[in-house]
Amino acid sequence: MPPEGEQAIIIRFLDKTTGTIILAIERSRHEISLLREYHTRLIADVVTGKLDMREAAARLPDEAEEPELVDEGDAMGTVDEEPVGDLDTGQEEAEA
Repeated sequence: MPPEGEQAIIIRFLDKTTGTIILAIERSRHEISLLREYHTRLIADVVTGKLDMREAAARLPDEAEEPELVDEGDAMGTVDEEPVGDLDTGQEEAEA
């Protein structure tokens, strides 16, 4: 067993590391939820005639733009940020 001081350092490191991972997971779950809402709304608008697909297709660019690469640090957030939400709620939504 490491000495108590070393244990405390290990605990702080693990808290920061897992906090960053949890934050990234929560952000991803939130974005997925927003995309699902948008998807549902888009389908509803097309089915009910609120969105004319011919008009929407005419406004699309000729070529798709290449997605911008995201720096790994930007994607993960900073270590000092607090995790958001409860992991259990996101899991329930994913299973639904």
